[in-house]
Amino acid sequence: MGVVETYLDLDILINGGMDALILTLTSRLIHLPIRPNRILAGVLLGEIPVVLACYYTSPWTTIIKWVIPFLMVRATFQTRRLNIFLKAMVGFWLLSAGLGGFVYASWGWVQFDNGLGGGLFLLALKNLWVLPLGAFMWWILQRQWLRWQERNSVLEQIIYDLEIDFGGEKRGAVCIKAMLDTGNHLRDPLNGLPVILLEEEVAAASLPENIRSFLNIPWKDYEDPWPLLWKVNPILVKHLVFIPFQAIDRQSWLLGIRPERVTCIDKKGPRQIKATVALVKQVLSAEGEYQALIHPEHVQKGGDR
Repeated sequence: MGVVETYLDLDILINGGMDALILTLTSRLIHLPIRPNRILAGVLLGEIPVVLACYYTSPWTTIIKWVIPFLMVRATFQTRRLNIFLKAMVGFWLLSAGLGGFVYASWGWVQFDNGLGGGLFLLALKNLWVLPLGAFMWWILQRQWLRWQERNSVLEQIIYDLEIDFGGEKRGAVCIKAMLDTGNHLRDPLNGLPVILLEEEVAAASLPENIRSFLNIPWKDYEDPWPLLWKVNPILVKHLVFIPFQAIDRQSWLLGIRPERVTCIDKKGPRQIKATVALVKQVLSAEGEYQALIHPEHVQKGGDR
């Protein structure tokens, strides 16, 4: 068997190109934004095993090869949600196995470097169990991946991009995803506008300072919070409203905010809608797929009245 020559710059170029392609495809498939700087960070991390393999043969090199993919996905997507990280990790593995195997086989088929490294590719009988085990694991992962993708395709039809400007000049607008909620029948009690339910934690950073201050007041302890609003800051009456809703055991209130502008972005492009935004404490989507619930009228009529 002859000695195989390798060129570090060529290995880095091929490995980096494949990593960039796989990370980009993973972003597309799980509908995450593509950020070139983060993909570059992931690609640079992926080059570490390539460089170490040329200069070291210690067991640490093998361990690093297993650890690096996790770091690559973490650096590229930088998500705090475990489920999204796992989706990205599974997608990265599937694409790496599929594309990597295809490139490896194609390289040998066109006989670059006189075949697959200039030597025979042998599989001992005692290691034959690796093939069915690998095929079974790949099948399990791709089935789970397809389920995720089917769910994503359904959600795409009922999830919209929203940009809400609350009038906080220094903080800017908040950009979120909202799911169509056919059971949302809430309206602003004073002007009749349909209501968008938004997670309070998401909205807090974009709210004007006077509204943020009011959120710290225990207004929910009051049976009728309207007098409290007049007492604390009468100017807020122009911007805040209390929306009644029926809880399990009693009638309660949601704090509504009348934003300066709400832009809904769908397949037809951006459009302005009229809405009052009600803040809710709970997380609306455990998987982080959306942070708001949009009223059916915003989709059917564009929110105009």
